[in-house]
Amino acid sequence: MIKIKLYELDKHRNECAFRPYLRAKDIIREIGIEFTDGDSYDYAWVAHASISNKKLCLEESVENGLEFLENIKGDYMILDGQDSTSLIGTYEVFKQSNALLLLKNSLLKDRSLYKKGLTLGRYYWGDGDYKLEDFDDYSDRIVLSGTNWLSTHFAGINVQWYDNIPKTYDISAMFQYPQGVDVYEHGFHQSIHYDNHRKPMMDVINKLNYNVAKLDNGKRVPIQEYYKRISSAKILLAPFGYGEMAPRDLEAAMFGSILIKPDMSYIDSKPNVYEDGVTYIACKHDYSDLEEKISEILGNYENYLYIIKNSRKRFVEMMNPQHIALSLYDTFKTLTNIKVE
Repeated sequence: MIKIKLYELDKHRNECAFRPYLRAKDIIREIGIEFTDGDSYDYAWVAHASISNKKLCLEESVENGLEFLENIKGDYMILDGQDSTSLIGTYEVFKQSNALLLLKNSLLKDRSLYKKGLTLGRYYWGDGDYKLEDFDDYSDRIVLSGTNWLSTHFAGINVQWYDNIPKTYDISAMFQYPQGVDVYEHGFHQSIHYDNHRKPMMDVINKLNYNVAKLDNGKRVPIQEYYKRISSAKILLAPFGYGEMAPRDLEAAMFGSILIKPDMSYIDSKPNVYEDGVTYIACKHDYSDLEEKISEILGNYENYLYIIKNSRKRFVEMMNPQHIALSLYDTFKTLTNIKVE
C-alpha cells in the first residue's frame, strides 16, 4: 500500500485541490494508494496554497515556497489545483525544488505556447511577457492531475438534475462584470484583463432584444436570487474569468440550460466534459460569433435540448470516482520503483 500525506489540508485552496481525491479515496485504496495526515508516508503531496502566495511579488512567493518544501522529508509532488492553465507561481517553485512531479489540473494542449509569452500565462488574455523559455527542460515531469475545477465543484455539492423549471429568461448573463475591485497576482494587475475579456460578451448582450437575466453593474445578488435567475434561463453564458472552468458549467446541466462559453478545445484536462456541439456550444474567444450562436439556439430551441441531456450524461460518466483512481494509477505507473496493485 502506497501512503500519500496531504500537507495542510485545512487550507481553503488546498482542500479544493484535494477534494476530488478524497471523494474517491475508497476506490483509490482498492488500487493500493491510501491518503494519510500522519508522519509515516511514502510520498507527500503539497498543493499550491502551501507554496504560492499571490499577495506577494513572484520572487518573494517563490522564496517562501521553496523554504516550505525544504522542511518536507522524503519524496514529494506538487499539486496545482487552480482553475487556470497558467503555471505562474508554481512552475518557478517546481523547477527549483526536488519535486518528483508537478500535477496540474489543466494544461495548454499545445505545450509550446508556454514558451511563447502570454499575459499572466493565460492564453485567452492574449500575448504577454510571461513566458517559460525553459519549459521543455521540465515538461516531462509536468502531468495532468486527473482532476480539475469541475471535479472539485462536483465533489463538493449534492448534484441533482432539475427538470420542468419554467424558462422565463432567454439568456442568463449572471456573471460579474465589471469586477469593481483591483485584483493583483504576484504584483501584476489582473482585473483589467478579466474585465477586458468579458466586456465584448456584455456588449453583445446589451444590444440584443431578448429577455436577459444579468447583474446590475456587476453587483452580486443573494445566492437564492442568483440560482432563481440562472435556473430560469434557456441559455447560460459562461465567459472565462481567472480560469476557463467555472461552477456555471455544471449548473447549466443541473438546471437544464444550454451552455455557451468560449471554445475549450485548446485545453488538455481530465476529466474533460467539453465537446462543442455535443455538451456545450462554443463561441470564439472575442465573442464575434456570439450573437449568431444565441439567435440560432433561441430560434431552434427544441432542437438544442439534446445538449443538456448529453452534458448530464458526460458529467455522470466522467466525474465517476473510478476515473480519478485510474488516472492516479497511470500517474504512479510512470514513476520508477513504484508498485501499485
